[in-house]
Amino acid sequence: MRVTTMDRYEPAPGRIVEFVPSAATLAAADGAPVSPVPPSFNQRFHLATERPPGAPGHWLACAFDLPGPLDAEALRAAFEAWGKRHGTLRSGFRAGPSGTSGTSGASGPSGGPERFMVASADYALVARDAGSCPSTDATRAWLTRRLGEACRPLGWPSYVFAAIERNSERPGERQNEGQDSETFTVLCGFDHSNADAYSLAIAVHELRELYAGTAASLPPVGSFVDHCAREGTSGGEVDGELLRGWAEFFAACGGTTPSFPLPLGLPAGQRAAQGTASRRLLGPDGADAFERACRTAGGSAFTGVLTAVALAARGLGSDSTLRLCTPLHTRYEERWTHAIGWFTTIAPLTVDVSDVPGVIEGIRATRTAFRRARELATLPVARVLPALPALGAAFRRDRDDVFMVSYVDYRRLPGAEHHTGSNAHHISGVTATDDAQFWFSRTHEGLFLRSRYPATPTAERTLRAFTAAVAVHLATPAWPEGRAARRGERREASRQ
Repeated sequence: MRVTTMDRYEPAPGRIVEFVPSAATLAAADGAPVSPVPPSFNQRFHLATERPPGAPGHWLACAFDLPGPLDAEALRAAFEAWGKRHGTLRSGFRAGPSGTSGTSGASGPSGGPERFMVASADYALVARDAGSCPSTDATRAWLTRRLGEACRPLGWPSYVFAAIERNSERPGERQNEGQDSETFTVLCGFDHSNADAYSLAIAVHELRELYAGTAASLPPVGSFVDHCAREGTSGGEVDGELLRGWAEFFAACGGTTPSFPLPLGLPAGQRAAQGTASRRLLGPDGADAFERACRTAGGSAFTGVLTAVALAARGLGSDSTLRLCTPLHTRYEERWTHAIGWFTTIAPLTVDVSDVPGVIEGIRATRTAFRRARELATLPVARVLPALPALGAAFRRDRDDVFMVSYVDYRRLPGAEHHTGSNAHHISGVTATDDAQFWFSRTHEGLFLRSRYPATPTAERTLRAFTAAVAVHLATPAWPEGRAARRGERREASRQ
């Protein structure tokens, strides 16, 4: 899947058909009783995030093409069967009796947001013609508005199911790259409470199978709501050794979360419009060679990427010790492998590249650091923060965002063999930010990087130099594309 943001997504224009809950289903949702299942740790923080009216929400979406022309009834039936298959799509949150959407360890009785569930038997979708968009810009604007209004943490449904039929009958109209008049585009957008990056790949695969009438190929699946229920009973005593590890990490960050160590040109306490950069770092052959070299050296592609990130930051003036957070999936049981939901946790990672000349020389130490981070992540940060005062550890939140590096190998996810041919995209919304975050994605087309950062002139210069330096460390002279990467680095340096 190609990882991008909505402002960079190029949808072909056409007629938009939405698939929305029927009136009877909406009535069933309004009358659904309070569920005893509390929000997950991630959902609790997400629900507590106050956003001004009209502010962009934290949503994510997938889009992919299917052979046309669109059979609207078949796609409606596919979406409906899919909603019945995944419990989180029939789950929503509403303000509790006190009217607050603040954090809560459980639903309803404590005054926090209430979870409710729509029964599978009550779940039905209908097709709704949303009109035609004459251009790519108009289509993008419609999607941005619709996702922004629907994908919110409170209310239901907090997602959008839609299809875009091509305007192939318009004379002289040119389709976008990767799209043609013999296909239509399927788009699903979700409030983050419903989905993670793996969920997007699962959506592309399962909706393709359901639309084709081959649903029998889909394996049994568990419900993310059941996962939340189990998480809600997994309290108990906090492991002291793990808590001390988290406390030491925050202390090393100055008593707060990690921040990107290079200049972003944004005063503390301020946010700026989001800047986005996307680039391919390595082609298919170069990415394969990089991964082989990392494994031969005793690491993995991800620990190699992390080492390259630390080396790039050091080369531009940061310390040799880099602290960051990285998301990890929590799909440890087979029943969660194909489930839609927010199955992630955050790991605190410290990468030390002191006296390390390159990725290969530093990868074993990074692997050890990553293993330690995974161990600490077994104690979720949502349980860490309330427990820190017991150690006498101070914690403050200086920024809304956290310096983060993510890595997803989409080749290993269901249906990956169809991603390129179906023009599959992972799309994120555009918001405001006060730190830098990085998403590395491995696909059959190579290794890619999407960066999110404050759109200031300083940050633009910093991120250009940083991503160019990362590319150089990934593509060493011993691997394909190394010479080209070094030429690119020299060009970037000449622009500074």
